[in-house]
Amino acid sequence: MAHWVETIPAFVVLTVVLFLPGWLVVRALGTRGLEALAVSPAVSVGVVAVCATLAQRVGIRWGLLPLLVSTVVAAAVALLAMRLVGRRVGRHDTDLGPTRRLLGRPRPDAVVAVAIGVLLALATIVPAIGRPDELVDSPDAVYHLDRIRLFLDTGNFSIANPTFYPNGFHAWIATSLLPGVADVLPGTNVATLVLAAVAWPLGCVALVRHALGTSRLVTYAAGLASAAFIAFPTMLLGWGVLWPNLMATALTPGALALMLQAARSRRIGQWLGFAAAMPGLALIQPNALVALVLFALVWFVAARLRAGLLGHLAWWRVARDLGAVAVVGVAGLVAAPLVSARLASTQSYEWDGRVPLWTALVEVVGGRLQISAVLWGLLVLLLLGTCWIVRRARAALPVVAMWVACVVLYVMAASSSSAWTSLVTGYWYNDKVRLASLAAVPGVVLVAASAPALRELLRRIPPLRSRPLVAGAVAVLAIPALTLGLDGVTRFRVLDGFFHPGEARKVILSFEAQDSLRRLAARIPAGEGVVGRPENGSPLMFALFGTNTLYRSIPIPTTGDEIVIGTGFDDMENRPDVCAALARHDVRWAIDSTHVYWLDYPERSSGLTGLADVSGVERVATDGDYTLYRVTGC
Repeated sequence: MAHWVETIPAFVVLTVVLFLPGWLVVRALGTRGLEALAVSPAVSVGVVAVCATLAQRVGIRWGLLPLLVSTVVAAAVALLAMRLVGRRVGRHDTDLGPTRRLLGRPRPDAVVAVAIGVLLALATIVPAIGRPDELVDSPDAVYHLDRIRLFLDTGNFSIANPTFYPNGFHAWIATSLLPGVADVLPGTNVATLVLAAVAWPLGCVALVRHALGTSRLVTYAAGLASAAFIAFPTMLLGWGVLWPNLMATALTPGALALMLQAARSRRIGQWLGFAAAMPGLALIQPNALVALVLFALVWFVAARLRAGLLGHLAWWRVARDLGAVAVVGVAGLVAAPLVSARLASTQSYEWDGRVPLWTALVEVVGGRLQISAVLWGLLVLLLLGTCWIVRRARAALPVVAMWVACVVLYVMAASSSSAWTSLVTGYWYNDKVRLASLAAVPGVVLVAASAPALRELLRRIPPLRSRPLVAGAVAVLAIPALTLGLDGVTRFRVLDGFFHPGEARKVILSFEAQDSLRRLAARIPAGEGVVGRPENGSPLMFALFGTNTLYRSIPIPTTGDEIVIGTGFDDMENRPDVCAALARHDVRWAIDSTHVYWLDYPERSSGLTGLADVSGVERVATDGDYTLYRVTGC
C-alpha cells in the first residue's frame, strides 16, 4: 500500500474491533456517554485477548465468528452481573426509551473536541510517516510484526504463542486483519494511527471533562491539548518501537476518566466497567495497571489532604489513612519482585546516559527529551494550567499531584542508578521514555486548564473585557499556537527520523531490500525454513512474505537451537548438534548480506557471516545486497 486512501477499510475495521465489543459490554453494565466510549477499547482488547487464549486451550482456531460469539457472551455476562449485583446505575434512566438508554445522547461540544484532536493527530503523524507501508526502523518492530504474522498463520492468538508475552496489542491487530483488509506492515501502521489519532484524543477529552468540568472552553481545549505533547504519542510511535506501551498509554486516559466518574457517582455499574477494563490493559502492557494504581493512590492521598485542610476530616484520620497507604505501598513494592521473577527481570534493566537531576527535570517538564531545545510553549501552558487549577479549580488538584508523581518517577529513572529506585521505576523498565509518555496523561489536563487561565488574563485587556467569546477563542487557539506552531518542525523531525533515518546502518530494510528479499523468498518452497543473521533484516521475511525464518527478532537469543546455529553454522559438517538443530526447524536455506543493522551482536551469529566461504552451502541466487544459499552440509 503506497497511499493512505487505500488503508481506509483497514482503519474502519481496526476501529470497529477496538471499540464495539467493549462498548457493548460497558453499556450492558450501565456506563453511558463519552466515558463508555473512551474505556471501551481496553474492554474490547480484554475480550479478544482472553477469549483467544481460551479458544486455543480448547482447540478452536480464532477468527471473526469466535469474536462475535465472545462479544455476545461477554455482553450477556455483563447484563447478568448487573442483575445480580444491582442496577443502581439505571435509577436515572427510567424515563428514557430503549434507544436512548443504549446509545445515550452525544454532546456536540465533546464530539467536535474529539474531531479536532483526531484531525490534529492525523495532520501531524501521517506526513511524518510517509507511506502506510513504511517500516519504522526500530528493533522491536521485527518481533511485533512477526508475532502478528504468526497469529494470522496459525490461528493461535494465545498469550503463550510462541512464548508467554502479553497478547493484547497483537491479538487486536491480527483479528482486525483477518478479513484481508491489509497486510501486516501497513495494517500495523494503521493500527498505531487508530490508537494515536482516535483512542488517545477521545480519552483525553473524557478525562479533561471529568477533571475540569464540561464547559465548552475546557472541552475544546481538551481536544487541542491531546496534540500538545511530543513525548506522547509522537515519541512512542517510533522509539523502541514500544507499540504495546503506546497502546496502553493511549487507553489510560479513558480508564482514568471512568475511575474518576465512578469515585464521584459511586455507581456500581461504572465501577464494574472500570474493572472490566483491567484485564485488557494488563494483556496489553501490565505497567498500565501499575499506572492506574499509582494514579488512584495519588488521588486518594490528595483527596485526604484536601479534606484535612478544609476541615472535613480530622487530621488524625488523615494521618491514619496516609500511613496505611504508605505501609501497604512499600510492602507491595518490596514483595512484588520476590513473587514475580518476570518483574524482577524487568526491574533489572539498565540504561546508559544517566543525567543530573536538574537536566532530568528539564527533560520531562520542558519536553527536552531526545530534542535539542526546551519546548517553551508547552512549558508555559503547563505552568498556566497548574496555577489556574491551584487558584480556581482545586477539585482537580489530585490530577496535578498525578503529574508531579510522573515527574518524580521520570527524574528517578533518568538520574538515579540506585537499586531501590528500580523497585518503583522498574515497572516501566527503568525507561525514562516510557515515563515521559505517561506524564502526558495528567499533563493533558494541565494544558487544557491553561485555556481558562489565558481567558482570565485576556479579559483584563480593555478591548476584550466585553467580548468573552473573543477572549475564549484566543485562549483556546493559544494551545496549538504555542505547541504545534512553535515546535511543529521539531515534532515532524522526531517522527520522520524514526521512519526515515539518514544513515544506512540504521535502516532495517529499505524498499529496495524488501523487493530483493521478496524475489528470493519466491524461490523457497512453502514451509521450508531459512536462516540468516538477524542484523541483515532477514527475520522480516516472515512478517512481510510468510517465509519460515528461524530468527524472528533482533538480536539472536542467547539460548537454545538459535544460538547453536548462529555460532556453529559455518562448521555444520563437523557439528552434529548444528545439523540436529537445523533439522528440528526444517532449515534448508540461508540468507547472507553485506547489509548490517546498527544493533549488531556478531558474537551470536559468527557462524552465519561470509557464507560464500562456508562449506556445506550452495549458492542459488543473488539479488541486490542479498544472496540465497541452499544448505547441503547436513
